[in-house]
Amino acid sequence: MRKTLVALLICLMALAIFPAFAQEDVVEVVVTLTGDCTLGSEDRTRKDATSFDSYINTRGYGYPFSQVQSLFSHDDVTVINLEGVFYNSSGNRMEKTYNFRGPTDFARILTAGNIEAVYVGNNHIIDYGTAGFKSTIRALEEVGVPWFATTNSYCNTFIFEKEGFKVGFTGAYTATFGGARAKMEQDMQTLKDAGCDAIIAVMHGGMEYSPIRMQGQERLAAWYVRNGATVVVGHHPHVVQGMDLMEGASVIYSLGNFSFGGNAQLRATQALLAQVTLRFDREKGYLGHQVNLIPVAPSSTLEYNNFRPVILKGDEARAVMELAQHDTPFELAPYVEGVGAVQPFVPAPKAEKTE
Repeated sequence: MRKTLVALLICLMALAIFPAFAQEDVVEVVVTLTGDCTLGSEDRTRKDATSFDSYINTRGYGYPFSQVQSLFSHDDVTVINLEGVFYNSSGNRMEKTYNFRGPTDFARILTAGNIEAVYVGNNHIIDYGTAGFKSTIRALEEVGVPWFATTNSYCNTFIFEKEGFKVGFTGAYTATFGGARAKMEQDMQTLKDAGCDAIIAVMHGGMEYSPIRMQGQERLAAWYVRNGATVVVGHHPHVVQGMDLMEGASVIYSLGNFSFGGNAQLRATQALLAQVTLRFDREKGYLGHQVNLIPVAPSSTLEYNNFRPVILKGDEARAVMELAQHDTPFELAPYVEGVGAVQPFVPAPKAEKTE
């Protein structure tokens, strides 16, 4: 009965938003984006029973994302931020506070979890130098999972196509924004030249554990919107931050942590998934998009980190939305039990008339 009511509510919302379009003329692409996913451990804790590696070795590749398959297995594309490397050696370890890696076979976690693409432009993809990065890319290619990012050292884009409509994916790290600007422009142009009808940009940056966005995040998001991004989604602060609307584009500054294997103890217990529904008309092209903010927790228990995210409900879900609201300059649509916080439809910007 409850599932029937939820389905009816979603249908009514869709009809209220799109009364002018026949459903057979509209194509939807549903994209789910997560925050930081560290699918590996630190070398010093790798053999501990409470480490991420030990959990996978005893529970299997499908374990981390098993509680969110109601979303991941029913969308068109699921994208995670891969915060670490797939590398079978402890060599080439960079001198830094935290270095995260899983063995190369852990790339199978992605296919087992219905992950269609990964973003790798973050501060942990070079935890084991160039060798670790190249090993990660090989591991992704072997399991057939595309990757994308634009940095000073490497660039790649990803395009998903459905019924003739193309959605492009790109992204950058705020720390390399200045030096990688030319490559960012090139990657955006690559997506446009390929005929992408909409572009989703991922940004990595901000201050860790800050509940509010920084100017660097705003500048990077604004750059992507000016250059044609439809949606911009961020992570790195490890906690939830808010939203902006810019020139017909939605910006979510930080989704927080998702399956974060780097720490056995929980420091951040609240997060979001951003599920973006892009709508296209067979004659008119891109119509606009709608964002559903879905409250989640990085662990299914608060006593310790078991690395298996869960969808939150009730007061716990509403508490996450309060965090997002704190950093949002307008009133967010409220959380609806069993659905999420479905934000108003954002129509495509009107094309400027030329004489």
